[in-house]
Amino acid sequence: MNISIIDAWRAPDAREFFRNVWPMYVHEISGFDTDFYVLDEAGRWQPDIVDDWVSCVTPPGHLRTPRSDQDPMQPFQRAHVITSDTRPVGFVCVGLRPFKYMPDDVDFSIAEFFLVHGSRGTSAGRHALQLLLDRYPGRWHLRALHDNARAIRFWTKALPLLGVRDLETRYESGDVAWRFVAQG
Repeated sequence: MNISIIDAWRAPDAREFFRNVWPMYVHEISGFDTDFYVLDEAGRWQPDIVDDWVSCVTPPGHLRTPRSDQDPMQPFQRAHVITSDTRPVGFVCVGLRPFKYMPDDVDFSIAEFFLVHGSRGTSAGRHALQLLLDRYPGRWHLRALHDNARAIRFWTKALPLLGVRDLETRYESGDVAWRFVAQG
């Protein structure tokens, strides 16, 4: 199994996959105790934030401090498509400081993580995360919905296997959160 992560804001095929799979992900997490996403009358999930994750420039309203569209670190919210033997199988969305929907004392946050059912339990997710942490060394944060037992089990098992440092598990607003350092 050859795992890679593709920048969805740069690669049109990855961007299309992400846009097509996003509603599956939102549908799945809507089954947990969250009211962030709701279906509108046309059957579309709201808020519709899919394009924010694949844009080359993060919307200014999503940043703690203004940044130029020409900032070499743009975008500050990034979707990466996970592939297994070149076939797309999921995605991981990462916020980079100054993305405002993450704690201000970390460098990166995993905001969303999804694998299609056939790729779960295959180690594809763990391998993709290793690539991600190697690419973005620094202080990380991630959070799982409190009643998403599968996600909590995954993160509890995967993070120690990835060799992260200073791993802490906390409860934030009832959800399970992890903080750690990736050395790259």
